[in-house]
Amino acid sequence: MLTRTSTIRPAINLFAIFAVMYFSELTSFQLSIDEEVAAFRTEASIWIIQGRWGAYLIETFILPNPIIPFLTPGIFGLGCVGAYLLVMDIIDKHELSAAEYACFALFCGFPTWFFMVEFYSNIATIGIGLFAMALSVWLVSKGDNSVLSLRFLCAIVAGSFAVSTYQSFAPGILVLGIAVSVLRARSDASKSFPTDLFRMGVLLVGATLLYKLGDVIFRSFVTGRNEYFESLFQLSFLFQHPATVIGRVLNAVKGVYGLDFATYGAALWAIPPLLALGGLAVFKDTARPRLLLTAAAFASLLVPFGFHFLAAGNMPTRSLAGAPIAVWLFAYVAVTSKNPRIQVPSAILLAVALFQIQVIQNSRQASNYLLDKHDTLLAVSIYNRLSTTPGYDAKRTYAISVFGSQPFATTYPRTPGSTVGYSFFEWDGGNSWRIAYYMKLLGYSNLNGATPDQVDRTIIRLSTMPVWPAPGSVEIKDDIALIRLGETPSYPNQQALERAANR
Repeated sequence: MLTRTSTIRPAINLFAIFAVMYFSELTSFQLSIDEEVAAFRTEASIWIIQGRWGAYLIETFILPNPIIPFLTPGIFGLGCVGAYLLVMDIIDKHELSAAEYACFALFCGFPTWFFMVEFYSNIATIGIGLFAMALSVWLVSKGDNSVLSLRFLCAIVAGSFAVSTYQSFAPGILVLGIAVSVLRARSDASKSFPTDLFRMGVLLVGATLLYKLGDVIFRSFVTGRNEYFESLFQLSFLFQHPATVIGRVLNAVKGVYGLDFATYGAALWAIPPLLALGGLAVFKDTARPRLLLTAAAFASLLVPFGFHFLAAGNMPTRSLAGAPIAVWLFAYVAVTSKNPRIQVPSAILLAVALFQIQVIQNSRQASNYLLDKHDTLLAVSIYNRLSTTPGYDAKRTYAISVFGSQPFATTYPRTPGSTVGYSFFEWDGGNSWRIAYYMKLLGYSNLNGATPDQVDRTIIRLSTMPVWPAPGSVEIKDDIALIRLGETPSYPNQQALERAANR
């Protein structure tokens, strides 16, 4: 059982490991796409519209402005540490070995987390949700295991809150439940793996139902739809094109587990052999039920992709909250195997994998660092050009109407499903509101995005202006600043041009 004396030193050591893995995130402040909008958000009901009422509660009562450095990734780190200590307690590991510390680096630093950590508005909530998920599994695994007990009810409450912070924690509960059930059966033959797994299934069902009840209650107070969120779910596409969906899911599995370099923009080839050795360790180190435990362990690698089938095979990489836990399970059983032929090469592969993960993280950081300079200098240049344009009045507020985009060219990889390496001046093909919000954050407070009517009034002139940075690429027309950033019109630009042609 966890005690104060048994947790303080391991917790400090674990957080130090987290700090090494996320040093760049803890020591910098670089905004990602969408955070320019979140920084000006005055209330958090958007989370309720997305079905994340737990995130709404956290942003309303704990972090009313989550777009801040250090603290938000730090809270994620504390959540990782707390969750790992609970998992170690479930399998009765209170004095952590070097192998268990090394595996924590994979638990908190597997690259799918990086796609979430890039968003300050999400990451603190995800850390709290991760801890709540681990707490729910811990409550089921320790003490009174009856599904009718008060302890089990508390586990369901904790699990539902975890899902309410991020729906992907629902499959995450099952992945973690499989992981601890496999590890308990591996170390103690008296543990009933089917019984443990059944309890985890009941926990998942109970947590999902309670989450849905909370979702219905919270939605009754808020109106609105999130078109992006709703567009992800395309169940009919699965029935119409099952082979296509399965192929997409398999490609996602291949990429996430290191068989496709494009997913992370760098090699992660150490993971597949580590998974193979982990599967071999589960099979060889377990007396019974050997085949069932091995099959369940490999199934845990696929569970995080459950939502992919509902979304026509396309879900963002950041949604795979269970993938780091599944990979951790295989790495852990491999490096703690009693068979030296498995343990030694697994330890080497784990070290290589952690190095490769750092390469991935630092490549993303390099891209972000240069992008930050690019966007800052571009914002300054645009405003300087605007301030010297005939008709400019510093006391007036201008709506900026933008045509085209200004991409950020870099030699560093820009991975699909991530905003890292993408400029505020190129996202959405050049979005005037994103650009205005970003420039307001930099202190240019007399700028706003253009309304559809203002875009319609200026689109013809915008389409004929020179492209930035040529002279004449910035103009002022009444209270509207016209900026042509690129040759290619964005989708709103195209619609405005069509309306102009019809007139």
